Amino acid sequence: MELRDIRNRLGTAVLAGGTAVVLASCTLPVRFATPEEVQQATNPTPVTVGGGGSAPAPAPGGLDQIQADLRRLISQVGPSVVRIDIGTASGSGLLLDSIGTVVTPASLVAGSQQVSITTSSGQKYTGFVAGADTNSDVALVRVSGATGLIPAPFGDSTGVQIGDVVVLIGSHTVSQGIVSEIVSGRIVTAAPAGSDSSGSALVNIAGEVIGMTTLGSAGASVLGNAIPSNQVNTVAQQLLKGGSPTPSRKAFLGVSLTDATGGGAQVQSVIAGGPAATAGIQSGWTILAIGGHSVSNAAAVAPILATYAPGQRVAVTVRLPNGSTRSIQVLLGSG
Repeated sequence: MELRDIRNRLGTAVLAGGTAVVLASCTLPVRFATPEEVQQATNPTPVTVGGGGSAPAPAPGGLDQIQADLRRLISQVGPSVVRIDIGTASGSGLLLDSIGTVVTPASLVAGSQQVSITTSSGQKYTGFVAGADTNSDVALVRVSGATGLIPAPFGDSTGVQIGDVVVLIGSHTVSQGIVSEIVSGRIVTAAPAGSDSSGSALVNIAGEVIGMTTLGSAGASVLGNAIPSNQVNTVAQQLLKGGSPTPSRKAFLGVSLTDATGGGAQVQSVIAGGPAATAGIQSGWTILAIGGHSVSNAAAVAPILATYAPGQRVAVTVRLPNGSTRSIQVLLGSG
């Protein structure tokens, strides 16, 4: 059975006897009761207790269903999250394959060559740090002798938007919240993150890992700060090939921008021969979206580009001075 749309249910009010029960931590829209639900609440169907009768099933969309969906999501991703112990510190990591290649924050395993790995089923392995990139905070750990492990179901982090419902799944704890910001290429969520949650999976309601949490070198308990899954995978693949990531290479559009009246980022100038110029973007046009991510102002462009790598193609939606809009494919450069 596929996961239901948790986002809509988190705002659902369950009416019983005139009392509304709402998931208080959520600020999503609340569904009002239908006339039939009001009638049932004010004049409920009698239930025979101890006489062979049974209580009616929970109404579709109720809190029981939300709980069932969350449990299903956790059971789907949990087996792909491992515990990592480094001396007195601990955190999590995400399985990349069935033989025990694990991706985890470089800040978690900094200074260590050997770590202890424990799977969700209790299997224990000795892991060796095979490579790390401190700038992106991504490291690889390999174990030997492992088979049949479950790789994490990574999704496309370019589709993440503010307000998306997410679940943080670690080897120690689980928490739930929404995406509150996308800042400097990092996904910031309202899901609480404890001091041992570094390396946890940030999961969307489809059960896809769209980020890996990191606490950085400070290791402080903060709101969830996650490295986008696309960046995690890009760096991990470079490390797997024995290469050294070049974090200074950032996706480059080749324009100078200013805030546009009415929203968006207006192109002030275009660098000759750059990615935007090659794609046909002109000064005076307004960028409205990049890869489906809405651009509210000029400052919104850099965090979106930070989720891409040089050489990727991305759709840029622009508004022309005459008011018409078009979508243009741009091959991102390296800046």
